[in-house]
Amino acid sequence: MITRKTRRGIILLALLTVASFWVSRSQDKDAADPVAGLDPRLNYVLRDFELQFYDENGEPTINMKAPILRNDPEQQLGTIEQPVVQLHQPGEVWDITADTATVTADKEHVRLLGRVNVRRVEPSSGNWLELNTREVQIEVTPQTATTDQPVRMFDGRNEVNAIGLDLDLKANTFNLKQQVKATYVVN
Repeated sequence: MITRKTRRGIILLALLTVASFWVSRSQDKDAADPVAGLDPRLNYVLRDFELQFYDENGEPTINMKAPILRNDPEQQLGTIEQPVVQLHQPGEVWDITADTATVTADKEHVRLLGRVNVRRVEPSSGNWLELNTREVQIEVTPQTATTDQPVRMFDGRNEVNAIGLDLDLKANTFNLKQQVKATYVVN
């Protein structure tokens, strides 16, 4: 048999449960409606971030690291400080650095600003090519890059200087636009 003290405890517990349920239901009815006219675009800053991009087969194609990424939804532009980009292609790895970069909202157009250094390495042979310039416009999907600034290309022995460059990263071809000067080392 239940003692009188235990019975009172059970009844009190049941009353508290009913009261809690009643209070929570009345608060749900008084909940505020969502704020109308809120801008869903995000304005944010990421610090010490890393992004990985994949192709349609799920293979990594681009790795990007930087100390700061800022997104400005009004301009629909992302700004990246000191980006370090690694582009993976069959038989080659491209390392790209710049002082800053801007990325459009559709992530199809990247503009590298300040000092831009590009290094292509063929891991199997150890051959490399370094390219130094300023202000490079990259089209992501076709993997092309262009600049109208002075360009220096160096492979450890030979050097080419020019004004302007069109580069096709997929086809591994380039076109120097004007004032081309080359220094070749004869073996």
